Amino acid sequence: MEQPNKPYGFPAREILIPALKVGALSGATGLLYGGVAGVLRSAHPILFTVAAGIQWSALGSTFWATRATILYTYYPNPSQNDRRTASTLAGGVTGGTIGGLFRGPRNVIPGTIMFTLFGYLGQKMYDALDARHSEQVASDALAAAEGKTRARRRFWETIAGMKWSPLTALSDEDYGNMLKEKLLRVEAEIALVDEEVERLRGEERRMKERPGKEPPKPTT
Repeated sequence: MEQPNKPYGFPAREILIPALKVGALSGATGLLYGGVAGVLRSAHPILFTVAAGIQWSALGSTFWATRATILYTYYPNPSQNDRRTASTLAGGVTGGTIGGLFRGPRNVIPGTIMFTLFGYLGQKMYDALDARHSEQVASDALAAAEGKTRARRRFWETIAGMKWSPLTALSDEDYGNMLKEKLLRVEAEIALVDEEVERLRGEERRMKERPGKEPPKPTT
């Protein structure tokens, strides 16, 4: 299967800038966590806080850049399963790389396993929340449309209920009865036309039985 044409070159700007933003956000979260944990657990809380911020920032930016690169390279039009796969792979790459870089070679395999699970579960949780949010937005839009319809109907019913108004409010039953009356009038007119046609045909047959006389012309 041929893939859609991609932009020329690697979109470094579209990948790196969002990755840096995610890294800054996760780094700020790491600083908050490190500040609390450093006071409780470390003899050097400031160093612990800075280290936690750097580590969390590296995790966030690496994960997002890896995920975006996988999506751009292999899934130009990603589905939900494609995004889940990309997040899972990016989590494994990030966990192994950052774990080995900050905590030594022994943490490569545990970091890969743990962050693979984190990437998969995180994407799955995000998809579930996004689907629920989409359903809520659609439900709110439908409720708003129905509310506007009811408000418009109440407005016209109020106008029709005024004495000076030329409008008349009709219920569904009244409207149905009005349509039935119109249908009966149309059927009566059709019956009269059929009777006229039969009368003319009878006259024509009688005139044909009397030679020398032309059949009467239909009256308009």
